[in-house]
Amino acid sequence: MNCLEFKRLALSDPHNQAHEFVSHSHACPDCLKYVGGVKQMDADLADSLEVKVPSDLMARLKLNQELANEAEEDENSSSFRFAGKFRGYSIAASLAIAVFVAGFIASNQFGLNQQIDSDYQSLLAGVVEHMREQPMTPVVDAAIANRDAKTLLASYDSDMKLKYLSNLQFTRICPMGQYRGLHATLDTPDGQVTFAYIKGDSVGQLLDTGYEGMITRVKPVRGGNLIILSRTNSALQQADQQLEDAMYWDI
Repeated sequence: MNCLEFKRLALSDPHNQAHEFVSHSHACPDCLKYVGGVKQMDADLADSLEVKVPSDLMARLKLNQELANEAEEDENSSSFRFAGKFRGYSIAASLAIAVFVAGFIASNQFGLNQQIDSDYQSLLAGVVEHMREQPMTPVVDAAIANRDAKTLLASYDSDMKLKYLSNLQFTRICPMGQYRGLHATLDTPDGQVTFAYIKGDSVGQLLDTGYEGMITRVKPVRGGNLIILSRTNSALQQADQQLEDAMYWDI
């Protein structure tokens, strides 16, 4: 088992106990560190999805209901003035708990937004890291590249299809940081463009940014995210339009 095969398996099953997988991790410090990082990311993701509800939240809501019930009973048996005063206390308690619950929800929503923001960076980092490991991207005949793309997508994401692209130069399923996705290149009049389709949860909205000397775009699409990297903005725009016209889904 070589390092690339190990990383691909580590992404899908970091706790694999197969003999070759375990032996390679013991013999290769870099791969051992890599699979440890994947396990830590899985643990961090699990922690981020766990919403901890304050233990006394239900007790506070129950108290609010009891106060409202007592106020209604008291209104029926006491003077209007006294009942109104008690009802004021009940309303105040309701407002306090409403503010508390709203704040609790807002704080968790903020946490969710922070997670989404960090996903942009991790998506870009994964693709750029992979490009750095393979700085020389092979270029093949467009017919071969399209045939490969069709075959690979059938096994990777059967719903997503790609129309024939005469300027498609290369396509392969590759490990990219904590992800695994379709890695490909397009030839444009303004230079080569690298793009990746990573299946999974989509980010919130399209984001253009500069990253490690390149112009980049992270774009939510059906079933995942499209990451485009270019040296020029014009090449990025051309590639994005071509991919938008070529990508479709059988659902």
